[in-house]
Amino acid sequence: MGTITKKSRKRKPEGEYSVQGTLRYVLKLFGREMGAKGILICMGQAVSGILYPFLSAALAGVIVAALSGGGSAGEILLTVGGYVALQQAFRLLAGYLAQDGEGVIFQFRIRMGIPLYRCSLEADAAFLESDEGQKKMAGALGAVFWGNGHGFEAYMRELVRLMTNLGGFLLYAFVIGSRSLPMLALILFSAVLTAGASLLAKRREAGLEKENDSNRAALAYLRKITVDTVNGKDIRLYRMDRWLLGAFEKAIDRFTRLRGKGRAAYMAAGLFGKGLSFLKNLLIYGFLILQMAQGRMTVAAFLIYTGLVSGFDSWLTACFAALQEFFRQDITIAKFRAFEDAVAAGKRGKWGDAVPERAGQAHEIRLEQVCFRYPGSETDTIHDLNLTIRSGERLALVGANGAGKTTLVKLLCGLYRPDSGRILLDGQELGELSEEACFREFSVVFQDVFTFSFSLMENVSCAEEEATDLDRLRDSLTRAGLMEKVNGLEQGVHTPLNRDLGENGVSLSGGELQKLMLARSLYKGAPVVILDEPTAALDPIAEGEMYEKYDELLQGRTGVFISHRLSSTRFCDRIVFLENGRMVEEGTHEELMKKGGAYANMFSVQAQYYKEGEEAACLG
Repeated sequence: MGTITKKSRKRKPEGEYSVQGTLRYVLKLFGREMGAKGILICMGQAVSGILYPFLSAALAGVIVAALSGGGSAGEILLTVGGYVALQQAFRLLAGYLAQDGEGVIFQFRIRMGIPLYRCSLEADAAFLESDEGQKKMAGALGAVFWGNGHGFEAYMRELVRLMTNLGGFLLYAFVIGSRSLPMLALILFSAVLTAGASLLAKRREAGLEKENDSNRAALAYLRKITVDTVNGKDIRLYRMDRWLLGAFEKAIDRFTRLRGKGRAAYMAAGLFGKGLSFLKNLLIYGFLILQMAQGRMTVAAFLIYTGLVSGFDSWLTACFAALQEFFRQDITIAKFRAFEDAVAAGKRGKWGDAVPERAGQAHEIRLEQVCFRYPGSETDTIHDLNLTIRSGERLALVGANGAGKTTLVKLLCGLYRPDSGRILLDGQELGELSEEACFREFSVVFQDVFTFSFSLMENVSCAEEEATDLDRLRDSLTRAGLMEKVNGLEQGVHTPLNRDLGENGVSLSGGELQKLMLARSLYKGAPVVILDEPTAALDPIAEGEMYEKYDELLQGRTGVFISHRLSSTRFCDRIVFLENGRMVEEGTHEELMKKGGAYANMFSVQAQYYKEGEEAACLG
């Protein structure tokens, strides 16, 4: 088996996604999510939006042609009435489809939250926790949840608007060009120059948007810490409001200044287009007047063509505006794609398709020369670590804060992959296993213990209620010592936890929360159980009792217990003392105390601290 090393993967920057590629990407997603009906509604919206203005622009010419055609009053009335009826039918159709289309596009944006969250849930843990991962995820969130003026909804709305105006532009250009090819050439030349100016403005804004990412991140962070109730006490007691408001003002100023530069580029392109349009109209109107003066054009034809030329300017202006906004949203969609591609790249080649040879049984875990460094860090968090955790063994990982204990836990269960070295499960490299098969063998309780705002049942089984084994659930709750509490609740195991989703939610105490985590571990029944300081919020005595309860209930499994309180893990078969990502001591509690090294020194300090605390409590 070869050594696993981290390979650098090139991820395409957001600015390098082509406009055509993004268009194909969004249309594919739209077709998948909204189906043929959604596509037909948007296409019908564009077609009706083209034909109604066209019929309106030609109305005056049609009336004049009917009046001067020499027909009877009834024939004139029938011709004009039929034309007006057709025009109004398209007007009603355009209005209906526009309203229906808005609803379809809104649904599309909301539905794109599903692949976004799927990406977030399936992303490589190390990538998602990194600064790069957080930045890319924030950009992807903007494409879905910044409102109807951003991301997928705005992109599709502007695409329909662009199709409508581009279609109208081409239709008018064709009709006008059928009268004169030089007029058509002049119109197309004007359009090319206008589009070129818009593309230059888009490139300028793309660069500024990338530069503005740091300001966007600063605003998001300031919003987060300002509204978080956990921070509220310190903000008020230490009078941080002026400081935070000042930071808000600076970030907003920097953000709006760069945004202003981007809009200035589009404004310059717009002024260029308007000036070009003025010169073009001057030449075209002069040509039409000359044609009528020379008797080569009737009054009715003159009215039709002047109406079309006048309307053509509106099409061109609207097309230009839609193009600007379309390019702006193209940048936002690129951030969604960048996150999606980064997640896929982070997963590629990381997992195999094998299953553990001893699935469901207590495993031996072996680390061989394992090194791990967080992205952006200059030093390794785990250094050349060699460690074997025997099948069925109770191993304690101890050490001061920052020793690398939590990082090691994430490496053990496959959440992180080492930069070099190997991690073996009964001789099989973790990378050879499928992700699902690997995670099935581990039950981990991390130090940041929390409950989801769903039913107590779902918090234990980690599945929907209909997929939960009730007998197994009750057995787990009983063994964890939580069944008495559950029986006292009005809704029993169906009781919702917390109050995020309703007023009838229940909050658990610290001890009850630990028992819930124990019940979750028992329900899963994984052969390897890892406790990463989940009882840190409890007092030392309660923590020790909880660890001993885990030890009692998890017999026959491999257990890894982590705590910075050394007295809590004295019952373990072996203790490994970590320092700066290295294993500096190992042995039983008695062996390490006799050695008089780092472990013995820390244990003595902690014992004295607890003794002084008890004496102070008695005096109080």
